[in-house]
Amino acid sequence: MAKGTINFEGAPEGKGMPLFPFAPMIYYSKLPMDMVRALNKYVNKIVKNKEKAKKLDHSDNLVGKVTQEILIEPNELEKHMPILNEIVATFLNTDLQRNFTSLGANSGFGINYNSAWVVRQFAGEYNPAHIHTACDMSCIGYLKLPEKINEEWEEDYKDHYPANGHVEFIHGQPGRMSTHTLKIKPTVGDFFVFPSDLIHMVYPFKSEGERRSFSANLHVTQEERDENGERIPGKSKPLRAQSLETQGHALKSFDLA
Repeated sequence: MAKGTINFEGAPEGKGMPLFPFAPMIYYSKLPMDMVRALNKYVNKIVKNKEKAKKLDHSDNLVGKVTQEILIEPNELEKHMPILNEIVATFLNTDLQRNFTSLGANSGFGINYNSAWVVRQFAGEYNPAHIHTACDMSCIGYLKLPEKINEEWEEDYKDHYPANGHVEFIHGQPGRMSTHTLKIKPTVGDFFVFPSDLIHMVYPFKSEGERRSFSANLHVTQEERDENGERIPGKSKPLRAQSLETQGHALKSFDLA
C-alpha cells in the first residue's frame, strides 16, 4: 500500500469508524448493498429517460468535469434517509465527543438535506479541488466502478504516487509530524461524511466503464425536544457558525424543487 493511501476493500456492511487524518473529521461507513443496488436501479432508470435526465441535470451548478450529474428526487432520497441519518448522527456525536462536549438535555439533531445528486464519471474525467457551500456537512457514497479498474490500479500502484480514480481530501499545510491530505482508493459501498468546507477532489482514470457516486449537502441543527422526545417547532439553533449565503460548488442554488 502506498504511503498516505488507504482503502476499505472487504469492509463488512454496517461497518463504521471515525477517521482523524487532520483537524476536520471524516466518518467512514459501509453502505448496505441493498441500498447501493436500489440507487443504481434508480439512476439507470433516469439515464434511460433522456427527457427526465435533462430535467434533473445538475451539471451547471457543480464544478465536475464529468459526463453527467443528476439530482436525486426527494421521494427517492427519503427512502434512504433512515440509513443516512444514522450515519450522520454518529458523525455528529463522535465529533462532539472528541471536542469534549455533548448535546444539551432534552435536545437532538435536526438533519435537513438541501440537495442530493449522482455523479457519472468516465475515463479521463475528473472533479477539481472544491468545497460545498451554504451547508454544514457533505457526503460521498460509491455506487459503481469500472469493471477493470483493479487492473488499472495494479499497474498504477507500481508508481511512486498512485492516484487514478482516487478521491483526495485536503486540509491545512504539511508538517514534520502531520499530514495535510488523505487519498482513498474507493470500493463500492464506501460512504464518507465530512464538513462541507473540507477541500476534496477526484482524480481521472483510464479504464472503460463508469465510476458512479452520489453526494448530498446537509444542514444540521440542535433541536429542543419535549418529554416524549418529539421536536418542539421553532426551538432549534445551529451546531456551528452560520453557513455561507450560496449553496453548491458554484454560486447557484441546489434546492430540490
